[in-house]
Amino acid sequence: MTGPKEEFFRGGRSVMPILIGLMPFAVVFGFAMKDASMTGPQSTFFSLSLLAGASQLAAVHLYAAKTPALIIIATVIAINLRYSMYSLSLQDLFQKRSFGERLFAAFIVSDQSYAFTMTEVEKNPQNSLITFFFLGASVCIYMTWLAGIFLGYNLGTIIPAGLSLDFAIPLVFMSLLIPHLKGRDRQISALSGAVAAIILVPVLPLNSGLLVAMITGICCGMAYSSVKKKKVD
Repeated sequence: MTGPKEEFFRGGRSVMPILIGLMPFAVVFGFAMKDASMTGPQSTFFSLSLLAGASQLAAVHLYAAKTPALIIIATVIAINLRYSMYSLSLQDLFQKRSFGERLFAAFIVSDQSYAFTMTEVEKNPQNSLITFFFLGASVCIYMTWLAGIFLGYNLGTIIPAGLSLDFAIPLVFMSLLIPHLKGRDRQISALSGAVAAIILVPVLPLNSGLLVAMITGICCGMAYSSVKKKKVD
């Protein structure tokens, strides 16, 4: 019979195979923060206070472009709206846990730990220690993410200042996006968002073009889904 400790470590072991792919993203993010001239304390605080790779990359990109703070915050919130859906799924699992445990879980949840936990729920619905499995997976991912960022940021100190690392952020976004482009609604959302970004980023003030392009892509994808559903009905 397994206990909380065993479930915690089992959760950590379950995500080990994906850490090989996660580490390069974290290293690139560390590069990007160094390239954006973020200081050591700034990068440390930003890395420790938020676990959301895509929005962190977007925030650093906007910070480097001297975008107003409100635009950066709005962009991060828009990208992270998916976590509200995650929380609805995890609510039943954590409803008997203390407020502190729920708060920590909300902070440390990631796309990967959520996916592995919900897969475990489907395989073993009677697992009463699933929250420890979730925490083990989440902590393992978080520590790997931090280690990669630390490595990337410090490697960035030995890269010549004239060698720009700006190319890294679009490449990482593409690698994160492409595997999820299954379904016509997602494809339309990505395409419309990309077209909107090409048109709007150069012309809108305060570097708000990226945020507006994201909203445009989301709205187009939702509109297509809605029309398609009505046709089916």
